[in-house]
Amino acid sequence: MAKLDEVATQADLPAPQPPAKLRPSWLRRRWDLIAVVLLLLASFPVQWLLPGSLYVSPAGINLIDDSWHLDTSFKASRGLWFGRDVVFTYGPLFQWLASAPVRWKSLSMGAIYATCTLLPMWCTFLAGYLTVLLLLPEQPAWERFVLVLLLSVFWLPWEQRTPFAVFFFAVFLRGWCGLQQQTVRPVLFGIGAALLCATAFLYSADAGVYAAIALLFSLAPVAWDARESGFRRSCIYAMLAFAIFSVVLMIAINAFIAGPFDFRFWKNSLAIVASYRWIEPASMSKIGKKYLVVATLVGATVFLLRWITARRNQLSLASRSSFLLSAFLFALFAMQSGLVRSYLGHIVGAVYVMVFLTGVVLFSFASRAGTVLALLFAVTGSWFLGQDPLLWPAIQQNYVHLGDRLTECPRGFREFDRVCYPAEFTGILQDTAAYLQQHSGPPDFIAIFPYQTIFGIASRRSVAGGVMQSYLVSGAYLSQLDIAGLERAPAPAGVFIPDGDLSLPIDGVPNFTRSSEVWLWMFRHYREERELPRRVFCLQRDDSRAARITSQSRPLNAVLQSYPVRRRSSVLDLGDIVWPADGADFVRLRIKVHYSLWWKVRKPSRLVLEIEHSDGSLEQKPFIVEPNVASEVWFYPWDDAELASLFAADEAQWRTGSRPAVTRLRLRVMPLDWVSVQPDAIEVQSADAVRVSMNQ
Repeated sequence: MAKLDEVATQADLPAPQPPAKLRPSWLRRRWDLIAVVLLLLASFPVQWLLPGSLYVSPAGINLIDDSWHLDTSFKASRGLWFGRDVVFTYGPLFQWLASAPVRWKSLSMGAIYATCTLLPMWCTFLAGYLTVLLLLPEQPAWERFVLVLLLSVFWLPWEQRTPFAVFFFAVFLRGWCGLQQQTVRPVLFGIGAALLCATAFLYSADAGVYAAIALLFSLAPVAWDARESGFRRSCIYAMLAFAIFSVVLMIAINAFIAGPFDFRFWKNSLAIVASYRWIEPASMSKIGKKYLVVATLVGATVFLLRWITARRNQLSLASRSSFLLSAFLFALFAMQSGLVRSYLGHIVGAVYVMVFLTGVVLFSFASRAGTVLALLFAVTGSWFLGQDPLLWPAIQQNYVHLGDRLTECPRGFREFDRVCYPAEFTGILQDTAAYLQQHSGPPDFIAIFPYQTIFGIASRRSVAGGVMQSYLVSGAYLSQLDIAGLERAPAPAGVFIPDGDLSLPIDGVPNFTRSSEVWLWMFRHYREERELPRRVFCLQRDDSRAARITSQSRPLNAVLQSYPVRRRSSVLDLGDIVWPADGADFVRLRIKVHYSLWWKVRKPSRLVLEIEHSDGSLEQKPFIVEPNVASEVWFYPWDDAELASLFAADEAQWRTGSRPAVTRLRLRVMPLDWVSVQPDAIEVQSADAVRVSMNQ
C-alpha cells in the first residue's frame, strides 16, 4: 500500500515521446480544463462591459447582504481593508477579489452588484477543478469534466468558503503522500502548508480554520498506510517547518496590519470564529433537516459501498480505506456551520464538502459498469437534489438581456447609481444620501446603526466602526472593538433606523438588545436632526450629550438565584418586580447561562425575556448571551421602534408613547431545533430598571 500513490502518479505521467507530439498528448489528457473555461464564460458579466447597462435589483431588497457586498468594494476603493481597518468574517484577500473589477474599471453600485462575486466564484471553479485533478488523476478526462460541471452548476454554494476547504484537504493529502514516497522534501512541504493556511486566513477566518483542520485530517490516511519510522521522522520535520514558517508569516502579516508583534488580526479573526456559534444560531427548517440528513446518509452509503468493493491492487487514492474514513470525517466536520446557522442556504454550503467528496468517490470506480452507474447516479441526484444556488442566477443576469441591453428601468423602478431599485427605496436612498452629503465632507466618515451600510456608498462616505456590521457586535470584546472604530473616525453625521420594515431584527433578536453597547454609545454622541420617510432618522454628532446624559439604575427586586433548567422548554419566573414610580427606560439583566461542553459542538437554545405590563400586555424579547460568561443584557421593554425618540435634543420628547409599567419578568428557554443544547442552569445575578436623563 505504501507505493500505491507513487504507481498512480507514475501511471498518470505521459510516456517519453518526440517533442512534436507532446502538446497533443497533453491536450488529450487535460481537455477537462474546458469545463473551467465554460464555467468562466457562463458566469462572466457581459453587460458590465456594455456602456449604459443597468442592473435590476429584486423587489425585496436584502439590506443586510446587499449592504455588506456594496460596502466591501466601496471600502476597498477608499483604502479601508478588512483585518486592518475593520473586522469582518471575510479577510483582505476576499475583499481584494470582490472589489478588483470595479477598482480596475469604474465604481458604481450597479457594477458592484454585477461583479462582486465574480473573482471569488472563478477561484472556486479553479479550486474545484484542481481538487478533482489531485484526487482522481488516474481517471479519464471526460469523467473529471462531468464531475467538475455537476459540482459547479448544481452544488456550488453562495457561501464561497467550504469549496476551499476540500481543496486544502486534497493539496495537503497529496503533500503527505509525497513525503511518504520521498518525492517531496519535508521542509518545503511545511513551508507550503504554512503559506496555504496563512492565505486561507487572509481570505476568511473560517477558511483558515478549515485549512488548519484539513492539514490534520489529510495526514491520517497516509500515516495509517505508512507507519515506518522514516515517514514519522519526515512528518515531524514538516510540522516543525510549518510551525516556524507560520510564525514568520504571522509577523509579516502583522507588519502590514499594524506592527510586527501586534497580533490584532489573528485575535480579531479568532474572536469572530469563536462567537459565531452563539451570536448567529438559527433554527433548522424541515426541508433543511431533510437536506442535511439525506446528504449524510447518501455520503455514508457511497463511502461504505466503495470500501466494500475496493480491491487491494487498485491504484485509485479514493479507494483506500484510510482515505474513505478520513474524508468522510472531514466532511462531517465541515457540516458544523450548517448545524449552527441552519437556514437552507447555509446548509447547502455546509454539505458541499460531503457532496464533493462523495462525487470523487463515485467517479473513482475503474470498471465500465461502475463508471456508468456512478454517472447516472450523480447526474440524477444533482438534477433533483441540487440547489443551483449561485450559477444559474448569474447566467440569467448576465445573458438574458444581452440581445436587448437594459438602459431604462422597468415600471415601478427608478435608477440610482446604475441600479434599478423599487421607486420608493430609490427615494429613500436619494434623500438619505443628500442629508449625509450636506452634513459631512467627502473625506469624512458617517455612523450607521444597525447595519444599513448601503447608505455609505450611496452618499460616497465611508462608514465608521471597528466591525463591518452591528449584527456581529455582541459581547464585550467585539462591542469595544466596534466602539473604538467609531471613536477613531468621528463621524459628523449618521443614520439610525429602528426595527421595522427597513431594519429587521436578525433571527428575531432586537438590534438594540443584540448590540446595546454600540447603541448606547451612539445615543450619548448623536442627536436627531430630522426624520425621513419610512422612519429613517438622520443624526447629527453632538459630543456634549456624553457629558450631560446620566443614568440611574434601581433594582427590580426580582428573585436573584441560579435557576435550574430541567426541561428543554422551560419557563423561569423571576417573580413580581417593583417598577420605579417615576418610570424607567430600560431593563438590564446580568445573567450567566451555564452549558455543558456540548454547546461547542452543537448550538445554544433560544432565550427569551417575557415582559408583562400593568395593562396586561406582553412583550417577548429574544436575546443572545455568551455561554458560561456573566453578561449584561439590555432590553427596551416596549416597542423597539420607539427607541428613535431617545435621540431627540429635548428630553421631554423621549417618552411620548404609551409606556405601561413592567410588573413581571419571565425567562423562557426554547430549543431552536433538535441540535440545540439545553442549558444546565441560568444564574440571574442582577435585574435593574435604568432611567436615562439629560442635564441642561
